[in-house]
Amino acid sequence: MRSPNWLGDAVMALPAVRNLKTMLGNDPLVVAAPEKLAALWQACPFVDQVIALEQPKNLRAAAKQLRVGKFGSAVLLPNSLRAAAEAWLAGIPQRIGYARGGRRLLLTDAVPVPPRNPVRLHQRFYYLDLVTALGAPSDASLPELRREPAAAATESRALVAICPGAEYGPAKRWPVENFLAVARHFITKHNARIVLLGALGDAAIAEAFVQQLPEAENRAGKTSLAEFLTALASARLVLCNDSGAMHAASALGAPTVVVFGSTEPQLTGPMGPRSRVLRHHVPCSPCFLRECPIDFACMKGITPDMAIAAGEKLF
Repeated sequence: MRSPNWLGDAVMALPAVRNLKTMLGNDPLVVAAPEKLAALWQACPFVDQVIALEQPKNLRAAAKQLRVGKFGSAVLLPNSLRAAAEAWLAGIPQRIGYARGGRRLLLTDAVPVPPRNPVRLHQRFYYLDLVTALGAPSDASLPELRREPAAAATESRALVAICPGAEYGPAKRWPVENFLAVARHFITKHNARIVLLGALGDAAIAEAFVQQLPEAENRAGKTSLAEFLTALASARLVLCNDSGAMHAASALGAPTVVVFGSTEPQLTGPMGPRSRVLRHHVPCSPCFLRECPIDFACMKGITPDMAIAAGEKLF
């Protein structure tokens, strides 16, 4: 199975991949994923082997890694022409995926894209419908992941993890001053320990945060994915934007408060039962723009007090 290339998409594919393994039974399920995502798939008890693609953007290098496995079939979750070309160059005889992205000729089994269904809008159903077409179950529940034990705590304070970044762009990022207000509340009321988490691209935002709240620990861009997942799983509360961090925290069962702005939670919202979505609907939302061209009203309408109230219920 070829994994999606982004953390959030990979998490939303977890139910489909679990169902694929259910269909396969004792036959091994191997997941090929960019090296940056390998730790997520290694945390899945239903995955038998993970191939960490060292150069996922290098078509021939990725195909060479796949060729070693001498696989008989490949289920391609990404829609891209590149994913189909990888499997074709790797000599995999059966190549299964949605018939889109100009790649039909590279697929042996081109599955028609399912029609839009108002009750199955979430991205997880898009992946589920692909494997269901192959005969897999249609179970949409979120599978349980293995949790790596955290290092022995050096202090007893509850951990509040804040993930202020979002890869997509500024339109998905709640203002830093709002995150700061929530952090200060949990420090004052619960003596919480604040840790900033995120990818390397979030480092500047996290640094702006700790300049105003020096007691916060900035680990953005300083962890492996495995360490990132362990930190999220250890948190008493996670506060984040619509991002890969949101999906990961929710999948790990962490209490998660998510701020939504330019995007639509019905499409890409968190799947875990301990997640709460904050959204201020305005006439232009969801716009799916990377940057707001007007007044950022969807984000400005979500106040720190709203996040504090939601966080207190989960804390």
